[in-house]
Amino acid sequence: MEELVFEEDEVAPSAYNITLGDVLVFINWMNQMEKSLDRAEVLPPLPDVDSGKVRGWVQLVRRLEEGFRRNEEQKRALEANVIAHEAQIEQLFSHMQTNIASLYDHLGHAQKATEVRRHADAVHVG
Repeated sequence: MEELVFEEDEVAPSAYNITLGDVLVFINWMNQMEKSLDRAEVLPPLPDVDSGKVRGWVQLVRRLEEGFRRNEEQKRALEANVIAHEAQIEQLFSHMQTNIASLYDHLGHAQKATEVRRHADAVHVG
């Protein structure tokens, strides 16, 4: 009579072979990471384990955190850049209105120059 043998599928069987120890080490590292982030400190070092899975999980989280931090820095830099450009545009707009009012004065249109100045003042207040 033939023996009935069940063979494991060869498609990455180790991917499902996760130990409770792996999970506990990772959870402990995540708790340390949370505290580090709350205090704005560097992330804790890799846990001292031989598990490639835990090391991979930790490295993934570190890459995600690094990407998030880089994105936040870029966002702050872009916001500062926008604020600087807005101030520059406002200054250019003010100079333009001053020049237009001066042009109307030179052309003998004092009333129009006054309107331009009044409009410029209203824009700067609002």
